[in-house]
Amino acid sequence: SPLAAVAAQDVNDLSRLKKGLDQINYLLDNWDKETTDPNSGEKSPDRVRFFLGLRTTDHPLFQSDKLMAAAQKKLPDDVEFEDWIEAIEGWNSHLNKVNELAYTSSFGEYNPGGGKEQVKKYLDLAQAEVVLSRDSLAAMIKLLGI
Repeated sequence: SPLAAVAAQDVNDLSRLKKGLDQINYLLDNWDKETTDPNSGEKSPDRVRFFLGLRTTDHPLFQSDKLMAAAQKKLPDDVEFEDWIEAIEGWNSHLNKVNELAYTSSFGEYNPGGGKEQVKKYLDLAQAEVVLSRDSLAAMIKLLGI
């Protein structure tokens, strides 16, 4: 619904962070199911990008960079700012890597020297980055005290 898209873009709604973390945890807990097309049985790496807010405007983590900038303004006074910087830089780095690996995996079968093994290889690498992005997001949530 249009209201869902507007709510997802509210940079002051820090509950989006927890909702996004829930989405990432769901993906990791259901990795094989969520990264496999139920009709064809083929790997569907683009689903990874969906769960991290990189595919739709109504996902809680859509435009996470704007959300993180707003969240930084709401940090408690006693927070270790270096920890925040580490978490946000980790999030950005891992999110970019997930995006790159999942995208690459989508075309792994068609690239020279590619095949289903290449799709799986890049999807496995993306999964490791999803874990790291989850950890960075969880650290931010903890630092914000939400």
